[in-house]
Amino acid sequence: MARSYSLIARLALWHAAIGIVSLGMGGVLLYHTVSEVVWNEHRRSIMASASDITERLQRDGVKGLSQPFPLETTRRFNSNSGSLMYVVLDPAGRQLGGSPGSERALPRFESESEPAPVFRTGRDGSHVWGGSEVIRTPDGPLTIQVAQDMDRSYVVLDDVPAAALRPVMTVLGAGALLLFLANVGLLLLMLRPLRVAAREAERIGHGGPPRLSRNGLPVEVAPLIDAVNGALDRLDDALEWQRGFSAEVAHELRTPLAVLHAELDLLGHDDVVARLKRDVQGLGQLVAELLEAAITAREPPMRDEIIDVVALAEEASRRIAAVAGAEGHDIRMLGAGGPVTIRGHAEAIGRALRNLMENAIAHSPAGAPVELRILPPRRGVVTIEVADQGSGVREGDMATIFRRHWRSGDTHRRGLGLGLWITERVVLAHGGTIAVRNESAGGAVFSIRLPVARQA
Repeated sequence: MARSYSLIARLALWHAAIGIVSLGMGGVLLYHTVSEVVWNEHRRSIMASASDITERLQRDGVKGLSQPFPLETTRRFNSNSGSLMYVVLDPAGRQLGGSPGSERALPRFESESEPAPVFRTGRDGSHVWGGSEVIRTPDGPLTIQVAQDMDRSYVVLDDVPAAALRPVMTVLGAGALLLFLANVGLLLLMLRPLRVAAREAERIGHGGPPRLSRNGLPVEVAPLIDAVNGALDRLDDALEWQRGFSAEVAHELRTPLAVLHAELDLLGHDDVVARLKRDVQGLGQLVAELLEAAITAREPPMRDEIIDVVALAEEASRRIAAVAGAEGHDIRMLGAGGPVTIRGHAEAIGRALRNLMENAIAHSPAGAPVELRILPPRRGVVTIEVADQGSGVREGDMATIFRRHWRSGDTHRRGLGLGLWITERVVLAHGGTIAVRNESAGGAVFSIRLPVARQA
């Protein structure tokens, strides 16, 4: 069986993984992009710093280098006071002039005589950024190569990409985290209709709507809801057929069994006839339970009618008195001292009380009375108890006693074990609860708690 998994957890994990990979790739791409932009802008700035020298060469040629330059230009291209340097090369790569101190790093060649168009290290491996530009002069085409010493303390432009990467990545990471949380929240919000549908599904058959509603659900989920409702329809049809068949079979068997029992009465009263009568009576009990189960398996009928629980209990005890007397038991009813009203279906509640009394008779020793108690209402709830004087309920059976086909080993009656299950369904359908406990003096007590009808 495949293990189930959380859709939200899986989507969150994939989103986080994609976000981390995207953030890492974005950081690398951002670093290289910023570095390239800084490099291109800085190279243009370096070449622009040598504009006075370039103009002098274009106007006077190499001899113009011997004339003094403006003070600011001289200061920039002095290794003692500035960070810039330059050299002038002829087409053969021979140096025709240069700034003081430039011979350490320049000229920078790409091949033996081909000046490097751009470079980030000097001839001696020093950290210099620069480039080359060919200009036309009276002496013919010459190459001016300009560079800046990036190791000077006041030259920090090359540190900008690395320095900016951490805060930029921090901002991007915080944004990615917020986006992740927003997506998870959005996912939870989008899945809320599914959680509502799941709660509706849990209530099907327990007082909730018979089918799942499509209201408020995304159109993508609607086919799933329709499929579930269709499956429930088919299941209901199959169960309805099965219940109807069981009810018809049970109903058809009642008349032949009654006739058979009457025919046995004509045969006399010897031991063989007595055994046959007991067998027929047992079959009649099975058929009655089967018919009752088929009726109760449908949604218990709920009517909004006022019922006097005391009168209903008296009627149920009268109807069961003949059966109890035949087996040597007495039904003792302890009333609440006056009418107690509830809302619901009188026949269904009466059937539940008769089932509890029949169960008490089946588990009581010969001659032991069965008590039917109507306790005074408390906090809007009336309690009805049925007590026997049998051996009680084993502790291990407390949790399963209301399941279908549960049977105790000490009963002397035949049956399908459906009586307590039917009783619980009726009680739950009326908004009540049912429980069982053992008396300290012996015997079991079944308690039904039902809400009292509010007076208009």
